[in-house]
Amino acid sequence: MATAVERKAAAEVAEIARRLQEAKGNGVLNLCDCGLMKIPDAIYMVLMGTPIQGCDLSKNQLQKVPPKLPAKFNQLRDLNLSGNSISELPGEILLMSELNCLDLSSNRLREVPQPVYSLANLKVLRIMKNAISEIDVGKLLQMPSLQEVDLRGNPLSPEVKDSLLETRFHVQFDDIDDEESMSVD
Repeated sequence: MATAVERKAAAEVAEIARRLQEAKGNGVLNLCDCGLMKIPDAIYMVLMGTPIQGCDLSKNQLQKVPPKLPAKFNQLRDLNLSGNSISELPGEILLMSELNCLDLSSNRLREVPQPVYSLANLKVLRIMKNAISEIDVGKLLQMPSLQEVDLRGNPLSPEVKDSLLETRFHVQFDDIDDEESMSVD
């Protein structure tokens, strides 16, 4: 007779299998809130040959983004890694040359990961609720497609805030609970 823990684990595996089949049909991999501490290799094998355009890995327990993820899902347009424990991104993220939207909110980032600055097609960067105080605004300005940056809930320095006010993109910063957060077009 299976224990409660074994039944729960079996149910979680069945749910992930269901979500993988769904991704084969619609090109969007939703593994949000699955308790993942890493991304199992089986996911890449099951989705081999399937063009995945969106990937939601939010609300898991990931500490790292494996280099295999960008290599295997290089056609992604939307990647949500919010609500994990990520402190850096692998350089292989540059393989995701079609990436339009990247959500790194509620992680353990102390800075914008260097590879992000080289994502030429990135339009939206959400990086709320991290521990970022300094940003290379000059590098943000060199991102040709960037339109929106959400930095609310980060301890940004006054100098960074002033620099962000002079950018061409829509920027949000200050405390997430502050109803009058700065929004600049």
